[in-house]
Amino acid sequence: MGDATTESSADLVRASIRLPPRGAVRRADLTPYLLLAPNTLWLVLFLIGPLFLLGSISFQGYEAGKGILDTEGLGNYGSFLGDPFFRDVLWRTLALGAMTTVGCLVLGFPLAFALSRLRGIRRSLLYFVLLMPLLTSAVVRTFGWMILLSNNGVINRTLMDLGLTDDPIKMMYSMTGIVIALVEVLLPFMVLALDAALLNIDLHLYEAAQNLGARKARIFLQVTMPLALPGVISGSVLVFTLAVSAFVTPSLIGGPRIKLMATLIYQQSMGLLNWPFGAAIAFVMLFTILALFMLTFRLTSAQQRAT
Repeated sequence: MGDATTESSADLVRASIRLPPRGAVRRADLTPYLLLAPNTLWLVLFLIGPLFLLGSISFQGYEAGKGILDTEGLGNYGSFLGDPFFRDVLWRTLALGAMTTVGCLVLGFPLAFALSRLRGIRRSLLYFVLLMPLLTSAVVRTFGWMILLSNNGVINRTLMDLGLTDDPIKMMYSMTGIVIALVEVLLPFMVLALDAALLNIDLHLYEAAQNLGARKARIFLQVTMPLALPGVISGSVLVFTLAVSAFVTPSLIGGPRIKLMATLIYQQSMGLLNWPFGAAIAFVMLFTILALFMLTFRLTSAQQRAT
């Protein structure tokens, strides 16, 4: 009698709080893993798997006429790091990424700040103008920049017609032309990252700073910049990664004279068929980028803890 009363009370409690059946609870616990399974399988098959395969190839030897050898070792990494020419290519690529990132940050911050203040149709129109270049192929945009930057291009002819210069400014087949083209290509990514961070800033903070007598420059340095730092970091990481790994724009704007990591990897792998050395170059760039990002995140986290 007592057990029946206890069971009926438990059923009433379960019915009152509407607890799901035990089997349903167990199935619900597996739902997040089942949802992640397709993406995880995709990453394992097409990202992690090829990286492991490429890493194993980077330790193998190569001989012209014979192809990839069965020997294993660190000879490819030693050949790259021990050659001043290849080290210069690495530093040149990192410098290109840094200059592109700074250019996108300087040009993108005012645009992102203005975008974060707009609402309604004006914000939608500015968003459309900002994202419209991404709807065009990178090859098409690069050919457009080749027309603009050439010695007889629009920019040089305009400068000479205005009397600002007697001779054309060399922008094609130079680092300057590559940086200009990459800044235009990657600027939307920086603006979108900055806009997301600026939207999270409470506008009442600006009013409070103004009421305390702070000028616009001080408000920008002590209110806007610290709160927009997450957007600056995420945008810089994204732009830097895309800049150092860009291939089409440096190949067409820079030509064969300016060697960068992406073009060097293509030359070694597809031109000379030296896949082991090309794979080693790719992993050197990958580890360099990861080391720079870890250092950046550690410095920024330490600064945030200090403030």
